Parts: sequence; structure tokens; C-alpha cells
Amino acid sequence: MTSTQTSSQGVSEGTFSGSNSLQLFYQSWYPPSLTETTADISAADANPSATAGSPIRGVLALIHGLGEHSGRYCNVVKALTAEGYAVFAFDNQGHGRSEGQRGHIDHWQDYRKNTQAFLQMVRQQEPTAPLFLMGHSLGGLIVLDYVLRGAQSPQFQAVNVRGIVVSAPPIQPFNSTASSARIALARLLSGLLPRLTLRMGLDKSGLSRCPEVTDQIADDPLVHSCVTLRWGTETLDTIQWVKAHIDQLQLPILLIHGEADPIIAPAGSHQIFQQIQTPDKTLNLYPGSYHEPHNDLDAEVVTADLVNWLNGCLAET
Repeated sequence: MTSTQTSSQGVSEGTFSGSNSLQLFYQSWYPPSLTETTADISAADANPSATAGSPIRGVLALIHGLGEHSGRYCNVVKALTAEGYAVFAFDNQGHGRSEGQRGHIDHWQDYRKNTQAFLQMVRQQEPTAPLFLMGHSLGGLIVLDYVLRGAQSPQFQAVNVRGIVVSAPPIQPFNSTASSARIALARLLSGLLPRLTLRMGLDKSGLSRCPEVTDQIADDPLVHSCVTLRWGTETLDTIQWVKAHIDQLQLPILLIHGEADPIIAPAGSHQIFQQIQTPDKTLNLYPGSYHEPHNDLDAEVVTADLVNWLNGCLAET
């Protein structure tokens, strides 16, 4: 499945085939004690870990948000690798260094297929380590849809996801008036002009209270602000489907949201948290934090809470 793989300074990079045979870029990071060994493994080995049974505590597979990419989760990577976890992340189609029209999907199942291919690739490299799946914003919606729809499928069961982390899922966006107008336009034209591109008009200052974060985004050539009409209708339909089926979730879940998020209302996370029936659920709200708690002033607290939750899941088994 992996078509290319390189390793540099403890970070492994490669590509794998996603939906519609698009080549999707991924990165992986290992604990500092393993990175020297990792860097020495050749691309022909197709495995960045020291051995098939490398002494890691677990793996976090991460799916990014809309318009960004896998390289924007340094705080998560630093915290988890310091505690003995490996982290894998990929650029979804139409994002970062992956193929595909920016901000476009033909059908939501493209994201589902990409996630399955990603996890299969991770399992090729780490076949036995406890595996957790995390998604931020759009990535959180992708994770919820993937888990809810695939829970009983042999492919999902084969990758053996132990729990999920969902950060700021787009259940209840702010600016409902503008959203209603865009919804009407998207539904009217999506069938005729599915690839027509619109600008999101996102206020990047709402991502974090850290000025350096917004400055980095402004200078990042891999960040984009484009979505297509088809993407819009597919996303809206998926939000409604997830809200209607969230009570069927069975995996342990950690929900994360900044209480001052000006982009996605934390009330949406409250809503689905109340609907989830499994008792193995946790909701962490961070007062003052914006849309990206892992990149905000509380980043150390957020990532420490994430590590503690993962450790707790492992302790229960």
C-alpha cells in the first residue's frame, strides 16, 4: 500500500493510495529513544519502527481539519512521543501534500475510504500496538462517521481501534444566517456545478489566542481556504447523519472543545456528549480556548489530558 517512504530526523514520510487511487501523504513520529533506530531503517523495509514489536505504548492515528494538514500538530506529537506513543497523521485528499482538488470530494465515502486505507497502512507498520483514532474539526466529523458506519464491518474490526478522540467537531457552526444562505446555494447548485469553488471566509484569528499560530497559518503555503459546492452538501448531510446516529457509538471517546471557540459552538459537543449512550465517555472543555485547543494557550494542559486519557484506556485492559 505504501508507495514511497523516507526518514529524516526521526520523522518518517510516505504516501499511500486512498479513494479513487489518489496518492495521500503521511508522516509518523516515534518516541525519542526509538528515533535513531527508526532513521536507520531503509525505505525497502517499509516499516519506520525499530522492529515489529517496538516498545511503544500505543499509536495515535490523527486526521486534521479543513484547509490544514498533518504538519500542524506538533504539540500533540511532542507530548505523545515524550510519553512513549507513536503518532501517525496524513494529509487528506485535497489538502497539504496529497493529491486532489483543494477542498473537494465527490462523495463523503471518499473520506471514509481514505481513513480505512490510512489505518490499514498504520497496521502494516504497527500490527499489534494499541491503536487510537483522533480527529480535529472536520477530522472529528470524519472519525465519527467512519466509526459509526463501519463498527460492524470486518475491515474496521481488523484494524482494532481501541478508542477515539474528537476535537471541536463541526456539529453546530456559528454564524447561522450566513450558513443558511450558503446551504441553500450549495444544495441548489451542487448537482450542476459540484466542483465550483467557494472561499470559506474563515477568520483565522478564531483558531488560537497565540499570535504566532495565526502568523504561521498566514505564511503556510499548505493551508488553503477553499471548498466546493459538492463538499458543502456532503458535509451537511454527514453532520445530520452523525447527530441522528451518535447514540449508537460503542467505543470509548474523549471529546475536546475550547469553550470560547468562535468557529464551532461547544454546545454541539455538549449535545452529542449527552446523546452518547456508552458510559466510557469524557468531555473536556477548556475555558478561554479557541477552535484549536492543542494550539492555544492551554496546549500543555490539553495534551497532558490527552495522554492521561490514553493511559487510562490502556490501564483498563
